[in-house]
Amino acid sequence: MFTHTLNPAADLDFFFKPNAFFNGQKRPLNSEARRSETSFIRTAVDISEDKNAFYIHAELPGVKLADVKVAVDKKILTLSGKKTSVFEKTADKKSEEGNQETISAHTTERRFGEFSRSFTLPDSVDAKKLLANFSDGVLTLQIPKKEEDVQQSFEVNVSS
Repeated sequence: MFTHTLNPAADLDFFFKPNAFFNGQKRPLNSEARRSETSFIRTAVDISEDKNAFYIHAELPGVKLADVKVAVDKKILTLSGKKTSVFEKTADKKSEEGNQETISAHTTERRFGEFSRSFTLPDSVDAKKLLANFSDGVLTLQIPKKEEDVQQSFEVNVSS
């Protein structure tokens, strides 16, 4: 597990050093370096429900619709895909001389790579009627409940 202890004084000192931003921070992003840095990212989700359906909102900023996959296998719902770096797209281009271009990133704080999240669906849902919408970097899934499982309101007589 990666942990980072915040030290505001040390972080501030870094910015007051001449050329600290550039010294030792560059790293080539050629295809060999990218392969060794491939990582697995975890998407943030919100799960909610109302009387008619369950809702899953998955945050996928910078992910293209073509790179998102939603699948249901038995009672397991899986969201998966890949978030591609802008450096990856640029590094694959060839220079005018036909050589592979080397790109130096000064800072990379965003995470890129493959993602996958799985959820066990309850028996009360109708997974075949699942609706998915991808807009503004958020994947929204609406998983309707079965008609017979949607609870009706009723009053209970209390006897004494």
